[in-house]
Amino acid sequence: MGSLAIERLDASASELAARSRAWEAGGGAAARLTIGAPSDEAIVLGAFQRASELEGGRGGAGADGPLATLRRGSGGGAARVGPGRVWIQLSLARPDALVACTADKLLNRYVRPLLRALTRAASVPASWFGRDWISAAGRPVALVAFAHDAAADRALFEAIVAVNAPFACGDRPSFLGKAPATLDEIAGRAVDPARVAELAAEAYASAATSIVDAAPFAVRAAPLLGPGASAGAGAGEPAWAATREEAIGVVAAGRDVDGRLRVGGELMASRDALARLEDLVASLPPDAGEDDVGRAVDEALTTRGAVTFGVRSLASVRDAILDALRAPAR
Repeated sequence: MGSLAIERLDASASELAARSRAWEAGGGAAARLTIGAPSDEAIVLGAFQRASELEGGRGGAGADGPLATLRRGSGGGAARVGPGRVWIQLSLARPDALVACTADKLLNRYVRPLLRALTRAASVPASWFGRDWISAAGRPVALVAFAHDAAADRALFEAIVAVNAPFACGDRPSFLGKAPATLDEIAGRAVDPARVAELAAEAYASAATSIVDAAPFAVRAAPLLGPGASAGAGAGEPAWAATREEAIGVVAAGRDVDGRLRVGGELMASRDALARLEDLVASLPPDAGEDDVGRAVDEALTTRGAVTFGVRSLASVRDAILDALRAPAR
């Protein structure tokens, strides 16, 4: 339905994370597909996570010790990137830039070309069952996530595919007890990451009306987040004050280093809608109760084109905020 710019990028995990966080179509194209091959290993947090969520063995170590922690542009949970994995970033000027799609169907529509590519690469059917991961032989082999701006209706679809090395940082409720795998394991043979990248590019190109040259896209590499740092304000960010377990994982709330209450966790949501929610909560009186916070949540997350994913009930967001508001100051 629109033009697509395609670039293949061998770069550091930090540079690819910066690309993810600065997502835009650019170059006059309706969509921009960046297929990355990270040269080094790292953990990338979802856009709304804090690094404290990785405590308890959910981070990981590489051959040279603890992995660097970065943050990407899409929501959802943390994933490992690096050699043996393919990182796909599809920036969209609007949700229907390539296929008929509304914002609430971003994963449903834009995962489909990737499913075809992975099925061809592994010779095993790849499927998506409405979660934040792709399944092959019943096991998670890739993380999928999106970012969205409700006001501009811009979007980003991302995937991190475990080809020869795992993408998961450990077990997550979203996996439903299924052990993550690599395409190598599922196929029973070595799968070439370059072949996966080639097939993915072909699959998304087939949805475009034209292919255009990828315009230069220069961003500064994302800073590393050290142990205890956050996905939000950087080093020293406190752990969340309150959490709730939801379909996708943790939904959380807590103050940042400046004392402002933030909402995050492993959910996916329109980023400007979450920012609006934080503004509404900041404007509430000190004695605000359940109804007040509930109205703020509904106003921010259900109007003005906002979308959320992975949260069965917005009451979980409301309750996390209430608990965080009542938590003693640190």
